[in-house]
Amino acid sequence: MNRRLGLAVLVIAMVVAACGRQVTGLNTPGGGSIASGTMLIRVNIAGTLDFNDYKYLIVFNTSGTGGEPFPQAYSNGFQNYSYSLLFASPTGTIGIQNPIAQLLQYYLNPGTTSGLQTYNVIIPTQSLTFTPNSNGQGNQFSVQFERQLLDQPSVSGSAAPGSSPGASASPVASGSASPAGSPAAAGSPTPVALATNAAQVNWYINFIVTDANGVPVDSMGTGGATDTSYSLEINTSQAQTINYTKPAGAVAPNSPNEQLTGFTLINSP
Repeated sequence: MNRRLGLAVLVIAMVVAACGRQVTGLNTPGGGSIASGTMLIRVNIAGTLDFNDYKYLIVFNTSGTGGEPFPQAYSNGFQNYSYSLLFASPTGTIGIQNPIAQLLQYYLNPGTTSGLQTYNVIIPTQSLTFTPNSNGQGNQFSVQFERQLLDQPSVSGSAAPGSSPGASASPVASGSASPAGSPAAAGSPTPVALATNAAQVNWYINFIVTDANGVPVDSMGTGGATDTSYSLEINTSQAQTINYTKPAGAVAPNSPNEQLTGFTLINSP
């Protein structure tokens, strides 16, 4: 498998919304607070969001062990990849800014030569909200989601529906929750009751931009598409508000539309 084809498996992800105890945030929808068991993330870029030519990802390691998921995932066997949230326009809508959000679960299938596999997680109704222009300036998107969506039963070794690298997931349209009444496929996993498994309370999160072919072009680290220095560890059992600006002097990609500049993350236990 060549490098470009392998990296294309990076391209997919998701986003979400909530209910419960509240934590004060920054400019959040609903009076500046989010519900218990949820996370709100806003991502900023230098130029204008271009969901046709680029794919914007939030990648998670929710295993409770290991470390940061880095952008050059194919070179290290997608080490520390548990889930990714992808935001991009659907295939076939070139020239139309109509982004959707998707969720992909990564898993290894023992006894096969195919290596890492992906499972397209069906997003339950009202569990995810994606806003593609959350600040009205065209350079920020936001996603709010129930953390339990990233605590799916393992699909390792099973013939999970839709479990092929790069396959299309159940999308969430921009500015809305997941499609009402979207039925779960037979045998597909559903979120557990707890927002976060006790053994998996510490998450590592990274932010990656790829081109249309899934090849990384930037990340939140100062090394850009090849960075291995960035680290964001979150204790999901704690109320947290993190504002981060990428340091000056970071490697810049070719276009400001693919250049990450920072994020805000709000977590409510």
